[in-house]
Amino acid sequence: VDGHERVDVVHYRQQVFLPAWYRMEARTRSWSTDNVEEVVDEIIAAGHQIVVWFHDESIFYAHDRRKAQWGPDSVSPEPYAKGEGLSLMVADF
Repeated sequence: VDGHERVDVVHYRQQVFLPAWYRMEARTRSWSTDNVEEVVDEIIAAGHQIVVWFHDESIFYAHDRRKAQWGPDSVSPEPYAKGEGLSLMVADF
């Protein structure tokens, strides 16, 4: 379990985060299924809008690999580097 269902996390999500998100949602940009921006009167009346910035990222490490492998009985196992090694971060906005 990753902690998303802990009582305090569920309470915060349901009682704090989601209500704040729904209040803010009327002032955020939105698009139709045809990828056309929808202009909302509440945003125009407020004079400003909220831009929500989402991003996703992954980190790949040099030594991400299986420790077990198949090989012929005549081949001895070779040592490999320990630790995470060099990393590469891939981000998508």
